[in-house]
Amino acid sequence: MGLIKRGSVWWVQLRQDKRLIRVSAKTRIKRLAEQVEAKIRTELVEGKYFDKGQGDKKMFKDMAEKYMAEYAIKKAPKSQKRDTIFLKHLLPVFGNMYLSQIRPPQIVGYKAQRMQAGISAKTINHELGFCKHAFNLAIREWEWVKDNPFERVSPEKLPQPRERYLTTEEFDRLYHACSDWLKPIVLFAVHTGLRQDNILTLTWKQLDLNKGRIMLEHTKNGERLGLPMNETVKKLLTELNRVRHINSDYVFHDKAGNKLSATTVQHAFHRTCKKAGIENFRFHDLRHTCASWLVQNGVDRYVVQRILGHKTAAMTERYAHLAPDNLKSGIAVLDSRTQSVITKAITDNN
Repeated sequence: MGLIKRGSVWWVQLRQDKRLIRVSAKTRIKRLAEQVEAKIRTELVEGKYFDKGQGDKKMFKDMAEKYMAEYAIKKAPKSQKRDTIFLKHLLPVFGNMYLSQIRPPQIVGYKAQRMQAGISAKTINHELGFCKHAFNLAIREWEWVKDNPFERVSPEKLPQPRERYLTTEEFDRLYHACSDWLKPIVLFAVHTGLRQDNILTLTWKQLDLNKGRIMLEHTKNGERLGLPMNETVKKLLTELNRVRHINSDYVFHDKAGNKLSATTVQHAFHRTCKKAGIENFRFHDLRHTCASWLVQNGVDRYVVQRILGHKTAAMTERYAHLAPDNLKSGIAVLDSRTQSVITKAITDNN
């Protein structure tokens, strides 16, 4: 036990309480290898060696591989693809670094590099969020490290989110400018608030017309969503069911019964907006329109959160300013608290 040579590199091999320690000294020079051995022996005596975890043995690429194999595989296909894209940018920078070597300065440098490449703050934050989650797993479940350097790096400040939604008059113009196949998609979108992907992949198996329910197995946040139909949606789906394609289970499809591509819908929607004179409006803004109309009509924001499938209330709060009357009635409650004091003061002054 002690130093052994494998090829041209020295290794430290020790035994402590029946536990075998075999670590590369990463050097060909025996004197330097002896210093590594001495350091390990000191840490063993002080009881610090096994507390370090494997941060100096496992590389970022090892963590990424384990994450993709054990956690990404459980995600929706779209999320798995997104994680794969993240790694295409992360691995060239962090891949061959040991986890213990990754510190905030390197992460800040990565952020600066991505910003210089013209990458949006939102994308950069998603990439850092991926790393933060992987490191947390390496801490809690794999016991590879004890520290998460990504926790100590501030996310990029995001621009204010879009607040584009249609007025009733604008929607009327848009709807009547739609081609026959696009009309039911647009009407369904604004009456459910569903994302485009959920709409285009919707099948008849996910619908219960008798109970008036839509069941989505996969949403953006990875959770199931059960959504009730209003009368407009129920009537629309009942009509579509009468003329549904015999060889297709998709609710919305092309003439051959195939699933409509997002590109096809987006291009048609863009042309329709131009025809209707609707500017600065995307298909996803139909979802914002749904939420905005709900809030403007006094629907409780928790209910709006559940309808839209938002994971947190903070995502729904962006629509709070659209309900000023609710705020007015809310603050009016305080009047009764001090009414007697004000009345007495007026009486005393008289």
